[in-house]
Amino acid sequence: MTVLFLACFIAGLLLAVRIMIYGVERPREAHPSGERSFRLSPALVATSSVVFGAAGYALTKGGVGGMALRVVLAAALGLLAAGVAARLVRRWWMVTPEHDVDDERYILQGHLARVTKPIQLGVEGEVSFEFANDHRVLRARNLDSEALAIGTDVVIERIEGDLAYVESWAEVEKRL
Repeated sequence: MTVLFLACFIAGLLLAVRIMIYGVERPREAHPSGERSFRLSPALVATSSVVFGAAGYALTKGGVGGMALRVVLAAALGLLAAGVAARLVRRWWMVTPEHDVDDERYILQGHLARVTKPIQLGVEGEVSFEFANDHRVLRARNLDSEALAIGTDVVIERIEGDLAYVESWAEVEKRL
């Protein structure tokens, strides 16, 4: 019976590692009701398996009762641990990240653009770029103290109103 407990423990640990690498979240569309469900989810199976294996092994080494009693106690502890994990996950799922508000100034941060009107020190220029199949042109100001000529590739740092703060792609590339 020790082999069964150790095998369950090791299988649970391996499943837990797989969960850590690939995750377990599934899209809501996968469920007909649109509600999240985690019956027989890999996380609950891993929890139950690890606790079943560890408890069964400990009960075997402790010499508690007969073989049937050890299996029943280990299974009960495994199911209890899965129930606690399910409750924790259900509470965690109640918090939805859909309400996070992105700062509008940084939505296009890192987007490439091209200078269409020279940007001088202290003087605004102009950049153009494509976004969502739409050609956009914005006033622009350089973050650095150097001038940017027409045709220079730049990276958008932020947009405030209709003014883009940009940096030369060559400067950004040096940091990569």
